Formats: sequence, structure tokens, C-alpha cells
Amino acid sequence: MRKRNYFLDFWKFIAALGVIMVHVPYGGKLGATLACVGNWGVSFFFLISGYMCFGDREKVCGKIARRFRRNGIITVISVAVYLLFTYIESRMNHTDVLLKLKLKKPVTYVRMILLGDFEFFYGSAFWFLVALLYGYILFYLIARFSLRKLAYILLPIFLFLRITVETCVSSFGWNWHWSGNALVGAIPMMLAGYVIADQKDRLMKIPTAVLIILSVLTAVLMFITVNYRVGRYDISQPFKILCSSLVFILGIKKPSWYIIKPVAFLGRTISLYIYITHFMLIVIIANIMQRTRVYYWQLPPAVIIASILVSLVIFGVEVLIKRLIRKKTEPAAAGSGQ
Repeated sequence: MRKRNYFLDFWKFIAALGVIMVHVPYGGKLGATLACVGNWGVSFFFLISGYMCFGDREKVCGKIARRFRRNGIITVISVAVYLLFTYIESRMNHTDVLLKLKLKKPVTYVRMILLGDFEFFYGSAFWFLVALLYGYILFYLIARFSLRKLAYILLPIFLFLRITVETCVSSFGWNWHWSGNALVGAIPMMLAGYVIADQKDRLMKIPTAVLIILSVLTAVLMFITVNYRVGRYDISQPFKILCSSLVFILGIKKPSWYIIKPVAFLGRTISLYIYITHFMLIVIIANIMQRTRVYYWQLPPAVIIASILVSLVIFGVEVLIKRLIRKKTEPAAAGSGQ
């Protein structure tokens, strides 16, 4: 049985919290720095997904298909829950007619499926889930038709596309959907993760000290360039890519490293649930705070705490359901073997 990678689990949890700070940011340089962790974290998640898509053709095709099916189910359920939540909330505010009009337009569903555009309700963060599904389709084809070399051809093209578009979005105020999609947001980093997996033996020869120094250096440059622009240009994107990749490689080399083991457990079990649930919780908690004497700076920590607690409940229910299913299937299997 493969051992858990505590190092990557730890940083998955930090990345999930960083995503929350993107959607409920503080102001000033503190807010920009914390939001940068979230942007870094999204790249980190896609790196892990791309890395897992590498391997023996038969095995990896089955693994990608299972991941596609699981994440597809999660996406459908999440969208349905958020649509219901948005409808209830809009009914309370007497704005449900706008949601109904959107749902009647065919273009709404085209944008959802092709672009991952769920911004007409509280599901804007779900572009990540749709982009991941498209990434899985690409890597299934790469594995199925043995197109490993194609990944090396596509990697520099898509990295250039990502850096260019992300820089324009941040520097010139382009609509965030230009970068929040499969082509720019997901596939470049998934390709990077795939190539890292293919070059694992060579990369493991890099001294650990070098990886640590470079990770810290690129992180510092990432935070500096986010807060201090060169003219009007945000040139942080290359450092975000390098930093997430270096930390990821370090995690592969030192999987038993972790800072706080309970945090690693949370990263392994609930990081995805945090990503899915936090936006709904932002709306709920913000509405509560509007009716009470609570300051805005308390919103981010309140959402973080609520997201962790709700995600733990979801994880607990998931474990319970799996145990019940296992108990039902085991007697049936035992009976068929007699």
C-alpha cells in the first residue's frame, strides 16, 4: 500500500484556506499576499492532478476514468445544491426572477459546460471542477493513444498562454473568465505535473537543500511582485508557477515531511470539501454579520472555521456511508463464495 504524502497533504490544506482568502480578501498588501496563497494553491491542486495522470497505459486509463466519474458526480451534486441555495436566497430577497430568466436561456448551459461559467449564481468557484474534468479528458487521450511526447510539445505553449493571459487579467483588468478556464487555468499546470512525474527520477537527484532554497526564493519573489508591480504589470505569474512546482517536487522527494500532522490529515480528507462549501458559507455568514455588530475583518476567519467544521461533517457522513455499504456487500460476497 502506498504511504501517504504528509508534506503534500499539509500544503493542500494551506492551499484550500488560501482559496478562501481569494474570495473574502482583506485589503492592502496583507490581502494581496493572502490571496496570492490561494492563486498558488489552485496551481498546486492542478499539479497534483496532472502528476496522478502519468503511468502505465492500462492502469492510468482506468484511474483517470474513475477520477473523472467521481469528480463529475461531485460537480453535478455541487451545482445542484448551489442552485437550490441560490434560489432559496433569491426568493427571500425577491430577486428569483433573474435566476429563472438565466435558467431559461440555452446560452447559460453552453457557458456552464464549455467555459465553467457559473457566475449567474453562487457557484463561480466551480470553474475549477469543470476545468479539471476537461483536463482528465485530455490526459485520458494522451494515455490511451500513448501520446506522452505530446505533453512535452504542449507544455511550453500552454505555460506561455497561462503567463500571458494571467498577466493581462491582473494587469489590465480583463474578465477573470479569461484565466479561470481549462485552457489557461488547468491544463498548463496539469501538463507540468505530468512532466514532473515522467522526469521524477532525474528531479529526485536535485539536492533537498537546493529545492528548499529555490522554493523560499520564488515564494519571496512571488509575494514581492504581487504587492509591488513593475509599472502597471503584475509579473508574479512565473514565480507562482515555479514556486508551486518546486514545493511539489520537494513533496515528492520528502513525502514524510510535515509541519503539523493533524493539518496534513485535514488536507488529505477535507481540502476538496472546503473548496466546494466555502462560497455558500461566505454568503450565509456575511448575511448574518450584516444583521449584527460584527466587523468585516472577522468574516475570513469565520468562513475558514465554518468551512473546516462543515467539511469535517461531510467527511464523517462519507465515511459512515462507505462503512454501511461495505457491511452490506461483505455478507453478500461471503454468501456467494460458499
